[in-house]
Amino acid sequence: MARRSAHRLWRTAAPTDTFPPVDDERGRLIERRTLAGLCDDLPALRAYFAAGTEQQRLLLASIETEARARRPVAGLVAQLLGAGATGTSRNLGTGLPGAGPGRADEESFGCPDQACDRVVAAVPAGPAPRCLLTGVPMSRR
Repeated sequence: MARRSAHRLWRTAAPTDTFPPVDDERGRLIERRTLAGLCDDLPALRAYFAAGTEQQRLLLASIETEARARRPVAGLVAQLLGAGATGTSRNLGTGLPGAGPGRADEESFGCPDQACDRVVAAVPAGPAPRCLLTGVPMSRR
């Protein structure tokens, strides 16, 4: 997979040196969105960076560790994806509006400890999906 394909997953993360503090409302929002995107794209990121350098693999492992501990990861994600002070901006790709699958309200699940805004649709009457970072079943929304 070309590096360009991984960047398709992430589009508008701010440069690492311009992130607002996490105690600031904007900073909390950036962290929640980054964490939600990380959870959504974690399998693809793991597969992509498995073929990367050892430094990239270690950085991704560090990001996962920090995310599990619910510490800020937006700066680390930007570092992994090459966003910097040059103004390059990348974040999670969300696809086209309205192109996603439909889901029943009673069958949507979210982050188990509400650390991020990730919402997952599950098969009706199926098992609850699990958080890809913590392995804990997600909460019904």
